[in-house]
Amino acid sequence: MSEKITVLLAEDHALVRAGFKSILENDSDFEVVAEAEDGLECLELIRAKSPNVVLLDLSMPKLSGLNAITHIQKRYSETKVIVLTAAETLNVWREVLDMGIDGLAMKSVSPDELVAGIKKVMAGETFIHSEIKPILDAESDLNSKRLSVREKQVVKLVAEGYKTKEIAEMLDISDRTVSKHRENLMTKMGITSTAELTNYANESGLTKVGLEEIE
Repeated sequence: MSEKITVLLAEDHALVRAGFKSILENDSDFEVVAEAEDGLECLELIRAKSPNVVLLDLSMPKLSGLNAITHIQKRYSETKVIVLTAAETLNVWREVLDMGIDGLAMKSVSPDELVAGIKKVMAGETFIHSEIKPILDAESDLNSKRLSVREKQVVKLVAEGYKTKEIAEMLDISDRTVSKHRENLMTKMGITSTAELTNYANESGLTKVGLEEIE
C-alpha cells in the first residue's frame, strides 16, 4: 500500500486506546495520527487531522459516540467510522448500523480481524465483526424485509424521484449515508433496480404518507 491509512482513536480509556494503537502500529499500512478522550475532542481532531478512519467508542464523555457519528457524517463525510463497542446488545448494533456507519466490532475483536476490517472499509465495503454478524444474520432471517424508519424514508424519496444530494439535504445526513442506506435496504429486500424500489414504495403505501408519519 503506497499511502498509509490514517487513523484517529476515539476512546476515553487510555489503556484501551494504547491496546488498539499497538495493534495498528504493528502494521506498516497504518498511522495513528491522533487520539481523543471524549466526543468533542474527537470532532476537533478530525477537523485538524482529516483521518481516513475513526475508531469510535460509543460511551464517551462530553459528546456521546452516537452524537459524534451524526456530526462526522454531516461535517466530515470523507472520514469513515468504525464503532468499537463493549455493548452486546442487538438494539445498539442496529441503531448504529442504521445510521450508516462503515464498520462495527466488539472491543474483543482480534488484531488480525481489526486490521483486515479497516482495510475492507477503506476498499468501500462494510466491516462487521465475526462475533456480531451471526447474531445480525439470525435476526435478519427472522424478518429479512424489516426496514428501519430511515431506510423507509430513503425508499419513499427515491421512489418520488429525488436525487441522492436532495435526499441528504431533506434528511439532514451526508450523501454517503444516503447511498449506504440505499445499498443496505436493497440487499435486505433482494432487489436490484430503482424501478423495483419504486414499486415497493407504491405497494407499501410509503408514497402516500409524509416523512414524519413513517414508523
